[in-house]
Amino acid sequence: MGTDYMAEAARHRHVAEEYRTLAFGTSDEGLRGMYLRLADNYDLLVATKIGLPAIASS
Repeated sequence: MGTDYMAEAARHRHVAEEYRTLAFGTSDEGLRGMYLRLADNYDLLVATKIGLPAIASS
């Protein structure tokens, strides 16, 4: 059985968004930074998995 990379990427995007939500809900700067780094890492994982650029153009 093969891996559904698009579904996996969607799950990773969701996790990244959850970390961003946690980041904006905390007043602890260290924790906020950690959550944002985790979100960035999940975004990078998505970009690596499906071959898209890691940073979206504005």
